Amino acid sequence: MTNKPVIGFREDVLKRGPCAIVAYACRLNGNRPAKDYIENLQQQDQATLARYFKQLADTGRIVNKERFRKLRGKIWEFKVHPGIRVLCFQQGKFWLLTHGFKKQSGKTPPKEIERAEDIRNEHMSLLS
Repeated sequence: MTNKPVIGFREDVLKRGPCAIVAYACRLNGNRPAKDYIENLQQQDQATLARYFKQLADTGRIVNKERFRKLRGKIWEFKVHPGIRVLCFQQGKFWLLTHGFKKQSGKTPPKEIERAEDIRNEHMSLLS
């Protein structure tokens, strides 16, 4: 028997709607980097992200490509100005948030995309 962290608790779900569910991705060690990041943002930035998550859950998409876009492979990015980014991936009806960071330059750093891919791979291994 393995000691895998249990995922899918209600506290991991941020928004549930008719078209999608927005939740935190889980690492093998049980950490949820996106949760830690979002909880430490200013209230205004948390509220902005909450609106984006609600729109995604309710409609299944974010129309404004300035605020939500595909980066590479299965990794997507929510953008909150100035420079706040939260990365995620889609798995069926779920949009799983991997982590967040403060963007310093014009392009999303490849190491942040790689980190999101690592978190995605760990999360998916917990499901198998």
